[in-house]
Amino acid sequence: MPAEINIIFIVKVLECSIIGAVCGFLLLVIHSFIKERQIKAMLGVTVLLFIAISGFGFIVYSTVSVHFITVFGFMVFLFVAIAITLPFAPGAHNYVVGEQSRVDERDALFHRFYRLQPDTPEFLQYYHDHPEIRDIDAAIRKLPALTEPGSRSYNPVDSPMMASIMDVVNSITRDIDWPPSTSNIKPFNLSPKDASQRIKAFARYLGADLVGTTKLNPAYIYSHIGRAPGEWGAAIHLPHTHAIAIAVEMRSDMLAYAPAIPATIETSDTYFTTAKIAMVLAKYISMLGYEARAHVDGNYRVMCVPIAVDAGLGEPGRLGLLITPQFGPRVRLSIVTTNLELTQDRPISFGVQHFCSICKKCADNCPGNAIARHEPTVVRGVRKWVSQQEACYRFWRKQGTDCGVCIRVCPYAHSSLPMHRIMRWLVNRNSFARRFALLGENVVYGRRHRANTANSDWLTTWKRS
Repeated sequence: MPAEINIIFIVKVLECSIIGAVCGFLLLVIHSFIKERQIKAMLGVTVLLFIAISGFGFIVYSTVSVHFITVFGFMVFLFVAIAITLPFAPGAHNYVVGEQSRVDERDALFHRFYRLQPDTPEFLQYYHDHPEIRDIDAAIRKLPALTEPGSRSYNPVDSPMMASIMDVVNSITRDIDWPPSTSNIKPFNLSPKDASQRIKAFARYLGADLVGTTKLNPAYIYSHIGRAPGEWGAAIHLPHTHAIAIAVEMRSDMLAYAPAIPATIETSDTYFTTAKIAMVLAKYISMLGYEARAHVDGNYRVMCVPIAVDAGLGEPGRLGLLITPQFGPRVRLSIVTTNLELTQDRPISFGVQHFCSICKKCADNCPGNAIARHEPTVVRGVRKWVSQQEACYRFWRKQGTDCGVCIRVCPYAHSSLPMHRIMRWLVNRNSFARRFALLGENVVYGRRHRANTANSDWLTTWKRS
C-alpha cells in the first residue's frame, strides 16, 4: 500500500510540474499577445490557461488512481518536447554552386526608374539594348510615382514625410568617394583582429544592431555604373579587399501598418541611419590612411545581401531579402568596402532555407504576386529564389509606398518579445521544430496579412521604445 501511494505521489508531482511549466509558457504567450494587441489570440490562450489550471487542481485534489491515459499523455508530451529541441540544425549553407559573374547595375530595376529619363541618350540606348522590357516599364511609368497624388495611400500631409527623409539621404550621399587621409606618411598599423573589433564597436555605438566583416568577393561588385552617381555605363573598378556589413532594425510596430505610409516612413528612416553609420565608418577608416567607401541607398557599387551573408549576418530568404536570426528580414543594410585588412566572420545557417521552402507566407500575401512559389533557381552561379521585380515595383507605384507586406508577415520578423525569442531558438533546432513553429504561426496569426488599421493617425500614439 505505501509503495502504491508513493508511486501515485511521484506521478502527481511529475504531472503538476509539467502543467506548471505549460502554465508558465502560456502566461508568457499571453504577455506577448497583450504587447502586440493580438486580442483574439490572447483570449484563446487564456482559455487554454484556464483548462491547464483546472487540470492542475484536478490532479492535486483527485483521489483517482493512475490511469493509462495519464502515462500516455506524459509520454506524448515528453516525445514532442524532445523532438522539437534536439539539435539537428544543418551546417553553413553553400549558395554558390557554379561560376559567378558580376552584375551590371544598369540591369537593376531602380536604375531604370530613378536614373533613366525619357528621351535622353541613356534612356534610348538602354531600351534599344533591352526591347523586351520597354513596354513593361512604359506601363509602370504611367502610374503615380511614390509620394505623389493618385496612389492608394497618398496623403498630402503624411506622404511628404517619407519623401523628406529620402531627399535628405540622397543629398548627403552623392559624393562619398573619399580618398585616404594624407595627414600620416603611411597608414596606421592595425592588426586585422584589432581593426575589426574597433570598427564593430564604433558601428554599434553609431546605431548598428548587427555588424560583420568579411573578405570582399569580386563577384559582388557591380560591373558598370547604373543608378549610382558617376558616368552612366562606366566600368566600376573597386580595388578593395574587405567589407563591413551593417544592419539596422526596423520597428515591428511601424511595419504592422504595411503597406501603408507609416511602414515606408520607417524604411526611409532606417536607410538614413544605415547611411550615417556607413559614411562615418568609411570616413574614419580613410582618416587612418586606408581606402574606404560607403555603399548606401541610391549609391551602391556593391550588392548588399550576399556580402551580409558572407559576413555572417543572416541567410537569404524566399522574399529576396536578408533574414537575420535576431530580426528576420526586418532590417536595412549598408556596406563599407576597404583595403584595410579585417577578420572574416563565418557565414551562418539557422534553418532559413528549409523554413522558407515550407512556409511560403510571403508569397501567399504578396499583393503584387511577385514572390516566387517555386524552388530556388541558379542565377550567375548562385542558388536562390528570384522575385519578379517589375510586379513588385508596379504595386509600389499603385500603392504609393514601398509596401513591406512580405517583411511584415514573415514569421522571423516578429518582435523580440520572450515568446518570439523562444520560437527563434526552436526553429534553429531541427526540421520538426520548424514545422511545429509554422503550425503555431498559422494558428495564432493566420495565413493572411491583416494590416494595422486601428489608428489611422499613427503619430498621435507613437512613442520611441
